[in-house]
Amino acid sequence: MSADQRTPNQDSAQGVTAQSRAEQDAGSLARQRYDWLIGELARHNRLYHEQDAPEITDHEYDALAREARALEAEHPDWPVGAVAVSPVQAVGGAPSSAFLPVNHPTPMTSLDNVFGDDELRGFQEKLARSLNIAPGEADFTYTCELKIDGLSVNLYYLDGELQWAATRGNGVMGEIVTAQVLTIAGLPQKLEGLKGELEVRGEVYLSREEFAAFNERAEELGTPPLKNPRNGAAGALRQKDPELTRSRNLSAILYALGKRDGVAARTQWEVLDWLRVRGFPVSPYSKQVRGVEEAVQYHADLLAMRGGLPFDVDGTVIKLDDLNLQTEAGFTSRAPKWAIAYKFPVEEAQTTLESISINVGRTGKLAPLAHLASRLIEGSTVSKATLHNEDFIRDLDLHVGDTVVVRKAGGVIPELVRVLPELRPEGAEPYTFPDHCPICAFPAVREEGDANRYCTNPVCPARLYEGLRYFVSRGALDIRGIGEKLTRQLLEAGLVKDAADFYQLTAEQLANLERGGDKKAANILAQLEESKAKPLWRLINALGMAGVGDRNAKALARAFGSLAALEAATPEQIEAVPGLGGILAHSVSAELASERLQSLIAKLRAASLGSQISEAESRTAQLANLNFVLTGSLSRPRDVLKAALEARGARVTGSVTGKTSYLVAGEDAGSKLTRAQELGLPVLDEAALTALLSELGAPLLD
Repeated sequence: MSADQRTPNQDSAQGVTAQSRAEQDAGSLARQRYDWLIGELARHNRLYHEQDAPEITDHEYDALAREARALEAEHPDWPVGAVAVSPVQAVGGAPSSAFLPVNHPTPMTSLDNVFGDDELRGFQEKLARSLNIAPGEADFTYTCELKIDGLSVNLYYLDGELQWAATRGNGVMGEIVTAQVLTIAGLPQKLEGLKGELEVRGEVYLSREEFAAFNERAEELGTPPLKNPRNGAAGALRQKDPELTRSRNLSAILYALGKRDGVAARTQWEVLDWLRVRGFPVSPYSKQVRGVEEAVQYHADLLAMRGGLPFDVDGTVIKLDDLNLQTEAGFTSRAPKWAIAYKFPVEEAQTTLESISINVGRTGKLAPLAHLASRLIEGSTVSKATLHNEDFIRDLDLHVGDTVVVRKAGGVIPELVRVLPELRPEGAEPYTFPDHCPICAFPAVREEGDANRYCTNPVCPARLYEGLRYFVSRGALDIRGIGEKLTRQLLEAGLVKDAADFYQLTAEQLANLERGGDKKAANILAQLEESKAKPLWRLINALGMAGVGDRNAKALARAFGSLAALEAATPEQIEAVPGLGGILAHSVSAELASERLQSLIAKLRAASLGSQISEAESRTAQLANLNFVLTGSLSRPRDVLKAALEARGARVTGSVTGKTSYLVAGEDAGSKLTRAQELGLPVLDEAALTALLSELGAPLLD
């Protein structure tokens, strides 16, 4: 039928069909984007809350979350998909299996965010509607507080006696860290005259001063620095040894009550006053204001003070002051309707790129570093920033002398954001990345698919120095008496040419060095002797193989039990270790067989290292090649079981395949159970799992 023979109804019908198809395509793309967003948000939640290893800034996370919320609002009928709860509705992360879990008597919720004055005014309008008040008639009193970038804790008292302190965890269940929290000054263990239950909540943080002091000590000792104060606080609070927590000199600010039997406060401001009188540390920056415009001004004032504050903050918190009105307003699934976090913008500064230097690491990687005209950003002076690799430099089209924009990733690590080419000085030349090592002049090669260049000289002085620093670092053999300066002294004096030479040093040699002395020499020799008995994984890590950090070193120690067994392993056997892919496995095998590493291992054995057999790892080595899948309703949280299995060397996956060793099935196991039965795989209930692990010498509960 030709176009002129179609009836109007047929044209209309075909138009509707085309429109419907376009709408379906758009809906499909939106759904794909949403699925990607919640997957990324769930991953970043785990990195931030459970592993204390964020990959993106709060600002970047908030942008992803806002996009996901907008799609959820547009499509309320969409199922969430791969996760049980949308990450933008979830609170915190799963409690660590390393500490005892505890249920909070009342949930610890999160806060919704706003990013501008108009959004804050919109928050008040929503609050008024939830209280059946016309927005134009709302005249609320608020308590305004700083949003400290730390780790949330809950202190539980019964009849005035502290029973436990716990992290927020997932908001319902946290992890008990009482001994760690009690290393913080100013937290009362007993409250006189108080009956019933009381939850006191606040934030544990690492001050900027203590953060700087820790990293200064780390540089001196040659140990890894902290990435940012928030990670430093979280890592300290999760130390099994409270004395390690104490060494970080943490601080706390308390600002809320959960259960509050016997506390007669009527407002949030009175809560803060009650906490202050009872001896809890509270913030001096809180303020009671009348109306949303005064809250706007409070935020502006604190934003101007941000750089001079003693701790990191990422915004302010605006809380409805009246506690009865708070109860009436209620909560969403994740946050109170009566409070909001007003986030600070990411602070950026313009500066000048003065030069680019190249650092050479222990693996030979050439790492470019930008040297900048100093600028004050968020309370500290920034004069350097990483440039990652030559592609990053090329993509930015960097010229020395350029005006660049810099910010602090995560509020701490300086990063170069963009170039302002319109301000480029005349005659400035683009930076050319070197193709030879700047230290030893050997060729620097870049393999296909790799973003980095590497010095090809195995005895490059820079590689040797960085390798020695790594050998004694906290994540390796942890020999704290040998820091950066002493390593340089030993190299310059010709006393050390590889890591094994540390064990040939004499008291006289050490005492005669600058700032030496008999006492210091004896201390270093004692630490070297102690290092011979350190766990096997530390020695494996200290060897400095590319791609083998502490995590992979522990996996290798668990799998092989001794350095000799690891040396004898084939690439295929190494590849079978969870987390060790084919490329990395072949790299590890090749390095272990290399003349350099064979020589080093032989010298270490002669110095009484290399014979360690890690009993804890070998006890669970039988789990190293086992793949588990968990499904159905189980009596213990799935995250707890997963962490327990992984700690014993097993791999826990989400899909049933031919490589699955065991399916652990609870009630309502569903399709995974069906699939396992089709494949003829062993299916265990929790009792059978416990029995199996006991037989293998790796009981689930030690």
